[in-house]
Amino acid sequence: MIIHLHFHRRATGVTRSVENILPFLNKHTETRVFGYGIRAPETGLISLFRLIWSGKKTVIHAHRNNELIFALLLRMLGGRFLLVFTRHSDTRPSGFTLFLMKRADHLVSLNPAMSESLPFKNTLIRHGVNTEIFNIGEKKKLPGIAQENIISVIGRIRPEKGQVTVIKAAVHLLREHRGWGIMIIGKTDKQEYLDEILTIASENGVFGQVHIIPETNDILSCYHTSKAVVIASLSEGFSLVCLEAMACGLITIATADVGIHSEVIRHGVNGFLFPKNDHDSLDRILAEIISGSTRPDPEKIRQTILDNWSIEKSASELIKLYETEP
Repeated sequence: MIIHLHFHRRATGVTRSVENILPFLNKHTETRVFGYGIRAPETGLISLFRLIWSGKKTVIHAHRNNELIFALLLRMLGGRFLLVFTRHSDTRPSGFTLFLMKRADHLVSLNPAMSESLPFKNTLIRHGVNTEIFNIGEKKKLPGIAQENIISVIGRIRPEKGQVTVIKAAVHLLREHRGWGIMIIGKTDKQEYLDEILTIASENGVFGQVHIIPETNDILSCYHTSKAVVIASLSEGFSLVCLEAMACGLITIATADVGIHSEVIRHGVNGFLFPKNDHDSLDRILAEIISGSTRPDPEKIRQTILDNWSIEKSASELIKLYETEP
């Protein structure tokens, strides 16, 4: 049996990655979640204790430091299981995190740069996307948004996600094309950063074309509202948004050499890449999209994900790892 741990109250990319893969792991063997803050089949504490003391083959998969600490405590109590840890952040691990990671039986990395930078043996297993859920759907309009054409920026509102770069690139284009708008979706981590975004929009006369949408569990509706998605992150452990947006056939514009952006996107073919913090380069790409001079085929964009980034492939690789002795 496989138990994924999830100790986080807010929905994040980690949450979505676990929610997405569980049904496909369940096709191989029974899989549950222990914890909170996630929509998935769960197991209780008593059932978990019985399982890890039963002698049956059990895998516990942790995704955050607090989950890894909990798993190690279970071991101290005599629990017997294979412990797997996925590193989701692309930042340099702290000494404490390295101390914890070293005690896992298997360590999973998400992109080649992360795999090479970790000082321990690890297995590179990229996330996949559930293409049955994330698909080319009928276009929607969200209440309160007047513009017909929406460019979405999805992620927590903080400097590392690069929303200011998007606004700086887009303001003069929005002034010239009043039927276009920007939708920034995510939890506000830095209020002063959000204030900077809104100030730029206000000073350039496009305040009514910039919409701030709180973090939502219905991310699919946001994709189906959008014409394009911009991912301006300075760093990413992976970048699930990139795969989800492309699975929905959306024009996807992302920072080069961040997460898996440059692996999945072929510039000018199935999406666009631009250097980090380079709002002039992003401006030129957005101008082509808004003018209609470039229109990547949604079906071809989606086919990239169907061919190489499916959740089935990711689940199969995880099952293979779970069956490997440490």
